[in-house]
Amino acid sequence: MGVPIEYQLKPFILLILFVSLISLNIIYSKTDERIGSKRETMTFRGMLVSYMAYALVDLRLLPGDSFYTMFPRLFVIFVIALGFGSMSFSCYFWFMHVLASSHLKFKPLKIGSVDVGKILMHVPLSVDLLLFFTPLYHLIYDLGEIAVFKPPMMFVLLMDYIYLISATIISVKCAKRAKNNLEKKKYKSQIKFILYFTAGGVLIGFLLNLPAIELFIIPVILKLFVELQDSQIYTDALTKLFTRGRMNEIINEEISSCSTEHPFTLIMIDMDYFKSINDILGHDEGDKALVAFSKALQKALKSKSAVASRWGGDEFVVAGKDAFLTEDFRKTLQEALESSSSLGYVPPFSLGVASCTSPSASSKDLFVEADSALYKDKELQHQKKDEFISKLNSLKL
Repeated sequence: MGVPIEYQLKPFILLILFVSLISLNIIYSKTDERIGSKRETMTFRGMLVSYMAYALVDLRLLPGDSFYTMFPRLFVIFVIALGFGSMSFSCYFWFMHVLASSHLKFKPLKIGSVDVGKILMHVPLSVDLLLFFTPLYHLIYDLGEIAVFKPPMMFVLLMDYIYLISATIISVKCAKRAKNNLEKKKYKSQIKFILYFTAGGVLIGFLLNLPAIELFIIPVILKLFVELQDSQIYTDALTKLFTRGRMNEIINEEISSCSTEHPFTLIMIDMDYFKSINDILGHDEGDKALVAFSKALQKALKSKSAVASRWGGDEFVVAGKDAFLTEDFRKTLQEALESSSSLGYVPPFSLGVASCTSPSASSKDLFVEADSALYKDKELQHQKKDEFISKLNSLKL
């Protein structure tokens, strides 16, 4: 007599759960603020913990339906609640992670001093937890020799999908506004997340005794993590701008599609007297100046079809196909620097601009042109050296 199929599946179930838990733990241990902001890191970690909890709950699949009768009723109720709750938490943390990584700014929805918007973001999760961890669980399932789910279970799924659909809408919006292929790739992966989650949920309906969610979610989590890691390879650790290598890729991509109607502009920028900042105020102040200058660059380019990179030391490069770069960039950057109060002085800068209208142009020629213009601008800007040095010395005192 052959071994029943349910017993043949148990090693397979155990293997999937073991690999899932090990994978999630490894990703968790490698997730720190090098892959994003503190908020992005915390929410991504929260999602990982939620999936780890769900994988542990799925150990109930090993005894099969006998799980519901072989353990005390209160323990079974808690395990079922933990399973549903961990999935709701994963949806919540996914929404919060996408919101954090989008860097979108929403106008606070306040009534008096109460931030109604923040309260509303927690309502679906709170409703789910109330249903799972209180006697209200009777509304969604009955517990006998097996768990029998009732129609209101669809309401629980709706609460989860409020987060998933909202996150997808944010990702679609960000993908449309993305300035380069790297950003588009990131947001497109976020959009695919809801498809994997839905596929796993549908599969559970057909494979009740198999860890279907893990089969679908672990691959997409791994993909998202790898892309988060990749994005950091292209980001300067101090300034959070693109690195020189990534900017070179963007420049070559943009040149290949430039034209008379859509000219490509490259700007080389130097912070003037940066060595004096280090010598007079110290290297820590020099780092602060680089960060402040980078933030001003980001502010100046906000909502523009252009990106910025730290080229090396106190050198920066801006590139894009926005007419603003050749018309108002210097003025806008100067205003952004002047509006910052973090330094106590306004870092002076020189810049050189080069443009191309033909894909036959080379990045080398553009840099030569921009560097030549930068050199000429430095001759003009350095006439103000004594005034700036005096300002630094006054701050030192």
